[in-house]
Amino acid sequence: MNVMLAAAALMLAGSVGAPGTAAPPPPSPPPSTPLGQPATATLRPAGWSDRSYYLAMPDGVRVAVSLWFPGGRAEGKHPVLLVQTRYGRAGTFIHGEGGKYRALVDQGFVVAIVDTRGSTASFGDRMVEIGPDEIRDMDTIITHLKTRPWSNGQVFAQGVSYMADTADLATGSRAGLTGAVIRASDFDAYLHLFAPGGIANEMMMRLWGGDTLLRDYGKSLDPREGFDCGARVADCARLWPRIQPVDEDSDHALLRKAFAARRHWTPDDYRRAEFRDDKGANGFTMFASSPAARLADIARRRVPVQYWASWMDAGTAEGTLARYRSLPGVPMEVWITANNHVGNRLTDPFLPDAPAPLPAFEDQWAKIAAFIATVRAGRPVTRAIHYYVLGAGRFRTTAEWPPADTTRTRFRLGAAGSLSSGRAGPDGADRYDVDFSATTGAATRWTTQIGAPAAYGDRRDADRKLLTYSSEPFAQDMELVGTPSVTLFVATATADPAFFAYLEDVAPDGRVTYLTEGLFRAVHRKPARADRLPYAQPEPAKSFARADARPMPPGTVAEVSFPAFPVAARIRAGHRLRLSLAGADAGTFRRYSEGKAESWRVQRGARYPSSLSVDLRPWRD
Repeated sequence: MNVMLAAAALMLAGSVGAPGTAAPPPPSPPPSTPLGQPATATLRPAGWSDRSYYLAMPDGVRVAVSLWFPGGRAEGKHPVLLVQTRYGRAGTFIHGEGGKYRALVDQGFVVAIVDTRGSTASFGDRMVEIGPDEIRDMDTIITHLKTRPWSNGQVFAQGVSYMADTADLATGSRAGLTGAVIRASDFDAYLHLFAPGGIANEMMMRLWGGDTLLRDYGKSLDPREGFDCGARVADCARLWPRIQPVDEDSDHALLRKAFAARRHWTPDDYRRAEFRDDKGANGFTMFASSPAARLADIARRRVPVQYWASWMDAGTAEGTLARYRSLPGVPMEVWITANNHVGNRLTDPFLPDAPAPLPAFEDQWAKIAAFIATVRAGRPVTRAIHYYVLGAGRFRTTAEWPPADTTRTRFRLGAAGSLSSGRAGPDGADRYDVDFSATTGAATRWTTQIGAPAAYGDRRDADRKLLTYSSEPFAQDMELVGTPSVTLFVATATADPAFFAYLEDVAPDGRVTYLTEGLFRAVHRKPARADRLPYAQPEPAKSFARADARPMPPGTVAEVSFPAFPVAARIRAGHRLRLSLAGADAGTFRRYSEGKAESWRVQRGARYPSSLSVDLRPWRD
């Protein structure tokens, strides 16, 4: 299948994102319901909810709710697990989180899954993902679940990717969640997914946005199937479990009515939304769909959360750390892995032949169960960051980022492609003619949200297209743990270049292993005051606001500084650290430099101290 079809087949139930996400499970099994027939009470496939109905919001829009009860019956009093999805209630229940929602029902939870307004079976327009109306809906939904006869009043929000975004936003609801388990959220949809460093992630917007548009109009994701519930009632049952009608809708008439009345955003709406405060053609910014945009509400409610992310999953790790440092009064247990977006595969670049996730998937869910039990019992949640170390196969724990005993070390760019932590060398410059065919490939931290886990491999060939600087071999094993940053004094040929900086490990045999990256559109280089930012961003911080745009002066040296994504890695004795610089990542990000040829002169030395800064400490077993 081509990339679009592969993404569509994968993006089915429990882990796709929103302005903020997309990540996918396996294709659905064939429907148990005969094709063209409604799924009635006497003819329902496995996984059909015990009860399903429309719940009216204050403005009259009806959203679809499905409930799964312990023992299949609404008896007794139970805690509730709320999942707000835009990928279909039944598909999310069956495929989401490796089928663990069924296990939670068996353990005594009522699992409530809601199609958010304007998506799949729910009514309403969808002019934006997680818009203000959808966020307001959360108050009604949570209050409804807390006050049902079968509810004990405890409601936990949970989810991966888009469902994680909704769970995160629900922690700010005035209805009062009990707790939340948030896995692979995009805390800032603009900066951590769709425009990292201000550079448009066109691959993600095109594939994910195209997928959501099809599913919300009741159409098959694979164009070869051609199913269209809105056009042909016989096709509706064929879309199970991605689309499930509510119990009263035995002939799919309500489902089709919802499709027919719907207005929807498209990826083209955001084509010109280049800055964080730019509104798309739909009238909304990407940032407004982010949990980071509701920081005050989240801080006010102080809902305890368990937060999962990965070094190898877009900007989820940075988003997690941003939330942690921005909300010091909120109980928060953090787990940062090196797994893929859905957490079922290890993607440590040092261990390509060890795909079993760490922690193991069952262990992840044991930690989730322990967290929920702690919160249900009213015991305090200790604020801590548990993080995986690349190349070490183990976790560390810290209460702050970076850990307190690390040393910030600056490596200066030097002659002959060197990186030195010593004194500045003689002044000089390196010319680089940007190769716009440079790429990180088809399986990266950016593709994992559409189903292709990161798999960087040996990057020595890729580096031949880049401008590289390498350190001397390390004399002892070190832990690199923190948020690296890059400072370049550079003259460019155009006013609008983009910079891609890769931090890599170079083994004695020459193998080059990806560690992390930073990317940055140079027009955003104006420094920003911390008190004017929406949350605590890593230094050197920028606003990414249109009013602060500063084109580069072609041919004149200017400072360009930016953070990379955080990481933790073991750098072994005899290995070197490498900074590789590119001007493009073809196939994923938009090309800049005004569409022209680009050439840089990167300055170095005491006068123009271009450098890489990292946090290091000696390795401890």
